[in-house]
Amino acid sequence: MRLLLAGFLLLTFSFASADYLAYSTSEKGRSPLPERIDEIDAKHLLNIEWGEFAGKKTRVGVLQVDNNSSASSYKVTDSAGNTYESEWNPGGGTVPVNGIEAIVTDTMNRTGRFRLVERAALGDVLGEQDLATSGRVAQPSAAATGQVLGAELLMQVVVTDYEENTSSTSGGVGGLLRKVPLVGGVGVKSGKGRVGLNFRLIDATTSEVLYTKQVESIIKESGLTIAGAGWTGDALLGGFISNYAKTPIGQAVIAGINKGVYDVIKEIGARPAEGSIIKAEGKRVWLNIGEDGVNMGDRLTVMSKGEELIDPETGISLGSSDSTLGDVEVIQVAEKFSIAQWVTLAQSPSRGDRVVSQAAAPTIEYADKWKPPKK
Repeated sequence: MRLLLAGFLLLTFSFASADYLAYSTSEKGRSPLPERIDEIDAKHLLNIEWGEFAGKKTRVGVLQVDNNSSASSYKVTDSAGNTYESEWNPGGGTVPVNGIEAIVTDTMNRTGRFRLVERAALGDVLGEQDLATSGRVAQPSAAATGQVLGAELLMQVVVTDYEENTSSTSGGVGGLLRKVPLVGGVGVKSGKGRVGLNFRLIDATTSEVLYTKQVESIIKESGLTIAGAGWTGDALLGGFISNYAKTPIGQAVIAGINKGVYDVIKEIGARPAEGSIIKAEGKRVWLNIGEDGVNMGDRLTVMSKGEELIDPETGISLGSSDSTLGDVEVIQVAEKFSIAQWVTLAQSPSRGDRVVSQAAAPTIEYADKWKPPKK
């Protein structure tokens, strides 16, 4: 009887400790989001709290935001006070492309599920491939100066629709005018913001588009507030994001990005940790997986890479015929690497051999039903 009770309590604790992917929050509470959020009003996706996550982080590069809408593009300057390319005012109808890119990057960072690779200067996948062969990307054959991690995936956000209809009580958004410092606030009396965003995941090696999702976000209410801490990239843009987030169109963009990133996480899914062997000495191996991927006692399967299989028609790698060497067990974990000892290895592995964790990937938890948080 005691064993049954102990087992029940253990299961109850395990279930209770699992965190949801994300929560919609308000001043009086929060509500976990269901798996499908397409039909949820954008105002409930404006303030999102991301659940705790301790699994493998995917390396993603965020490409420059592209504007395919009928509105013209606008580039926010940095905090040094450089001249703007064009003016931006509530209702002006211009798209702040690099401001939106900063919000995308900040949102992905807040999820705790990505290792973001700086890719703002890349215009397309070809640039990513050129970078991988230039010696600046960290790889087994790279020079000692190559310290930039290569991305597994690239994400691009394309603005497909951008409509703002805003009247302001303060004559502009805190000085968002040419050659004027970005300070102060905005008082929005009324307005509406509508944005269409297309999210794309691209394989950084093959340039294949793996996933695409069109998101629409509409904010019809005024007086909505953004909760939580400040934006990471806000200072670099002179406070632009904080002011933009007070307008209906800015809030529509933020809610749309939250929705798009939520669906991107679902698409990528939870995956077991994997990495490569840095070096092998005696019965120990050093792995390039740190505390964000493995724990003490975890077992990993060691895979030796075989011949690369190249498609004769496209020249693209289709993978390789890998062979299993055996298992190792983690005995020490540092921030960026770990040390494991032999368990069932029949021979010494080589630098660059792949390792895959046998620990089950953390599941993604969703609410069974959607219920808005208390106002």
